[in-house]
Amino acid sequence: MQSDPSSLGAESIPMHRSTSMPVKPKPLEQKPLLRSSEKETVNAADYYPESPGFVRRRKSKTVGDQLETRSEQNFPCTNDWAGSTIELTPEPGTSSSDILRRSLNRVMEKNGKENVVFRRIPEKSWRYMRDLVTTLLELNWNYMLTLFLASYFLCWLLFAALCYVVSYSHGDFIFDPISGARMGEGEDPCIYGVGNWVAMLIYSVETQTTLGFGEKYASEECPETVFLFAMQMLSAALIEGCMVSVIYAKTARPAKQMTKLKFSDKAVICYRDGQLCLLFRVCDPREQQSIQSKIRVYMIVDKRTREGEIIKTHTELKLEGNGEQLIVWPDVVCHVIDETSPLHQFTNAKLFNAAQFELCVSIVGTSPATAQMTEAKTSYLPREIFWGQRFVNIIHYDAQNERYLVDYENFNRTISVDMPIRLAATNDQLKLEYRK
Repeated sequence: MQSDPSSLGAESIPMHRSTSMPVKPKPLEQKPLLRSSEKETVNAADYYPESPGFVRRRKSKTVGDQLETRSEQNFPCTNDWAGSTIELTPEPGTSSSDILRRSLNRVMEKNGKENVVFRRIPEKSWRYMRDLVTTLLELNWNYMLTLFLASYFLCWLLFAALCYVVSYSHGDFIFDPISGARMGEGEDPCIYGVGNWVAMLIYSVETQTTLGFGEKYASEECPETVFLFAMQMLSAALIEGCMVSVIYAKTARPAKQMTKLKFSDKAVICYRDGQLCLLFRVCDPREQQSIQSKIRVYMIVDKRTREGEIIKTHTELKLEGNGEQLIVWPDVVCHVIDETSPLHQFTNAKLFNAAQFELCVSIVGTSPATAQMTEAKTSYLPREIFWGQRFVNIIHYDAQNERYLVDYENFNRTISVDMPIRLAATNDQLKLEYRK
């Protein structure tokens, strides 16, 4: 039998399997996943950033309730309510230019200050000087107080310099170096007790503030100093009268009478008695509320004409009760969004989010303290109008003390409500489509 030549010269070497490659992989240990309540705690503010003070509607646990629920207004709706953050999120196909287009610039700030500045007005300074009283009233407190303090100092320096010139020309500051006697004209100096500029400045301050002359007083030697003395007293009375009048007018003017009037920092849209409504809340916590309060809401929107010109238009929204509110307690102002409303075209939260308008709110009334017309203003942008929410009730009756209590802490708090989807109306009826 002939053997294989390759197997003759080779020795039989045993083969060892590498330790890095086991024969059979070890099975992984199966560890149960434990739920951690600390890690699963979610901050509600991160899920609902559009409404910092609202309460989410409790989710139904049964399968039947998840398919269809009913709100307190007895409207059929679905579990995915229209006021959620999903509707306010832009679609994936939305471009960045559309998102930038939605950023609006306010015409009116939340505190009622108009965001309008006039530039290149001819003779602007002269117009302010001609109406000096109005200019002083419209100045900030810092500028006005600085102006009055500067007027006092300038008046002291001016009359001190004039009196110093009169005394210097009379020779009151020329003394004999040996005896120290005055070598000027006349027997008496123009102003007793004044020998230098500092003493003259102290004399001017004492004269204007009527602190009492003491050693420094005017004499009959110089009629000029007597005239300057009388003029400085009249100037002091004029400055003090203007200061008191302007300060009183600034504190009692109509723009400052309703500073305590509070608007809700957001508006909501929900259903009331079967009608879609825009709601916001107002409150006057003072003991004496304004008389004959009138609320107006204007919608400011940019409109493009056929010729391509962009103009700003404003339309007044019709309010319930014609805007005449009795603000004894926090009251909710209502605007019904019907066919005549400028907001009728925005039928869901997505359209409101993409809208370009501003709602300017003003309240005009009479102050019971000063009997002057007062006004308070604010504004709402589309991002401050929340779909599918309503204000919580903050008025409760205390039967023990027999009075009403207002929970002012929840003034801006809202809760989510169910919102049906509105379709085209046929035969003056509202069709509702259920979400699936």
